[in-house]
Amino acid sequence: MTILDKLSSRVGDRTEAANKRVAARALAEPALLDEIARGLGSADAKLAGDCAEVLTLVAAQQPPLVAPYADALIARLDHRNTRVRWEAMHALAEIAARVPDKIARLVPKLVEKIALDRSVIVRDHAIRALGAYGGTSAAAAHKAFPHLREATVLWEGKHVGKALAAMRQLVAADASLAAEVRAVAQRFVEDRRVTVRKLAQRIAHEPWP
Repeated sequence: MTILDKLSSRVGDRTEAANKRVAARALAEPALLDEIARGLGSADAKLAGDCAEVLTLVAAQQPPLVAPYADALIARLDHRNTRVRWEAMHALAEIAARVPDKIARLVPKLVEKIALDRSVIVRDHAIRALGAYGGTSAAAAHKAFPHLREATVLWEGKHVGKALAAMRQLVAADASLAAEVRAVAQRFVEDRRVTVRKLAQRIAHEPWP
């Protein structure tokens, strides 16, 4: 029996409990992640989704452990199964700041996902990945900014909150973007959605240079 045999789809667990147990074990024994990453390529979409979920759970706690598997996650971003795509994108968002060179090359794919993927979760995490990448350097911040600004108007504004949160990370990398980020936030200071409105107001009044 391998670690893959303990995943939710293999043990008949309809919850994520089994995958959480595998993730906890992988945190204690990181070498197990090699097998989990190989499982991402399985023709069994349920198994691939379980493997992606375990990598997400591990990355949320220890991003450096999952960073070496960035390419395996990237290869799953166009998977026909929605769960596989969203878990792969989620894990990638968690490690994006650790692999900026890989994300730099992936920016066109992230932009495509934000604009076209039918999954809200995939789009949300693509925006998060852009923000995390954009916070790694001034060059990355300037590369990510126009795409995050565009994300505020796509899908009838569904992703405004995520995009604004991502933009805040860019200013930490390059303060020269502060005025432009404030200008975007200003458009939403009276938004009907409470969380978006409060975030926009907070950004509009940030004590940035």
